[in-house]
Order: sequence, then structure tokens, then C-alpha cells
Amino acid sequence: MNKIYGFGNALIDIEIQITEQELKEINIEKGFMKHITRENLEAYLDRFSNQRYSESPGGSVANSLYAANQHNVLTHFSCAIGQDDFGKSFINSFKSDLCTLSFNESDLPTGVCLIFITPDGQRTMAANLGANNNIHTDCIDEEKLITSEYLLFDNFSLSTQNGFNFAKFCMSLKPSLKLCFGISDVSLIEENNAHLSEVLDADIDLLYGNEAEVNAFSKAYKIDSLNVLKTYGKKGASFNETRLKAPEIEIVNSNGAGDALLGTFLANLINNKNIEQSLRDAIAYASEVCKTSGPRLE
Repeated sequence: MNKIYGFGNALIDIEIQITEQELKEINIEKGFMKHITRENLEAYLDRFSNQRYSESPGGSVANSLYAANQHNVLTHFSCAIGQDDFGKSFINSFKSDLCTLSFNESDLPTGVCLIFITPDGQRTMAANLGANNNIHTDCIDEEKLITSEYLLFDNFSLSTQNGFNFAKFCMSLKPSLKLCFGISDVSLIEENNAHLSEVLDADIDLLYGNEAEVNAFSKAYKIDSLNVLKTYGKKGASFNETRLKAPEIEIVNSNGAGDALLGTFLANLINNKNIEQSLRDAIAYASEVCKTSGPRLE
């Protein structure tokens, strides 16, 4: 039986090494995410053409499901892709007996997220959603959805009306599903305000995000009654009152670390590990992701 059903943005991550000064020049706040136009994307790719160093399938929910697969948990992912090489690359990244896919094909190009990596290993993102704007409920695998234990989605998914419609359909199946929702980025709290109240009314079982995201979210919404998985970067992570430190490592790239932590944490719960061991293993796995380029461990 499928254990985690996820939907969200299908993206190709293009990682770019960038100086602190160059990051200031492109006017994207360090550590955060900004939506960009196709024209912006092409301009950035042209400007930093000699600083690109990796290209790989990404997307927050997809990365979390990939991590869950690495811990022997069955997942399903619904998304929208373009009819292009990036779309093929994304689909091929999930060729595993542990993950199934259902997707729309769009006339728009597959979404791309530029991951700007500063010398300290921290990531700042600029995303062009492309085909993700055209996700539709007709790509839902209802049988896998209603037999899953967890539904995983995030604030990135609510950035389009189609994504929100998708979320509403899936959430309507509560209480058969445990809902896990990611805050994703501080900027999206205000941007998606019209949709977030409906998400919270659906009774979220697990809210997750980094320290800045959770703190900002708690100022806008009451989350005292929610189970919260919170990351603190190199200082570790917590689940409700349980907080553990991360091992000291040399960070190469923090892209995808939080996604990997979540996927591992959920997989461990599904595999009947206790909270402390689930969190400890999740931190360890996320730390390994930080030692490599790209958002996933091969």
C-alpha cells in the first residue's frame, strides 16, 4: 500500500556558484526564494553561464519523497511537466519500484529553479514555475491517494490557482489522510495568505519549515496545537519538544537538506521508529545531503 502521496512543483535545479556581492546585485534576499519570469531566468543563465556547476531534478516535495524512497517507503507524486528534455529528466529521476508518478504535460516548459550557492554553502533561490502553472486534478491517482497514510504538500504548491485547486481536492479526503504541510519560504506566507486559512482549517497533522519560516508563520497564524517539525540549519532540528543537534560538518551545499530531513523523518515514523530516533536519523541524512552538490543523495 502507498504510504506518502505528494504533489507539488516539478523543477530542475540549476546550481550556480555566486559571490556575496553578486547575490546583492541580483536583489534576492539571501536564504529566501523569489518567483521570476522566463525572461529573468534566461538573463540569469546568460549572466552566470560560467558559474553553473550542477543540474538535477528537484522540487521540495519531490525531494522529500525521494528521501523517503531511500528509506524503503512507497510514495506517489503528482505534478506537471513540459514536453521537453527537462521534463524527461525529471520523470526519469523517479524510476524506482518505490515511487510511482502521475502528471500533466503542458505546452509551457518544465519549471526551473536557480539555486545560488554562496561561499558559505547557503542557498538562495529564483524559480520560474513554467509547466507547474498547469497542474490539474485530472492527474490525481485517486486510488493511491485514498489508500495513503500521509498527504505531503507545501506553500510552493499554493502559488498558482491550479495548485490550490489541487490541494483543496486532496484535502477534502480528510480524515483518511494525515496532512503534512510545508511553509516553504517566508515570502510565501503573505503571498499565499488567501489560501493558507483554508489549508489550516483542514486540520494539519504536521507543519514543517526552518526556524525563520516557523517563527514568521506563528505570527500570522495560531499553530500552538500543531505538531511542528522545525530545522535550525547546522544547529539541528526539533519536533515539538524534542530537539537534537546536528553533527559538525563542512557544508558544501544546503540545497535540499530540509526536504531530505522531512522525507527521512516521515519514513522513520512509518517504519515505527520513535520520535527521537526518527529525528536523529533525519538529521544525519540531511547532513549527508549538505556534503554534496544537488538536493538528493544518489
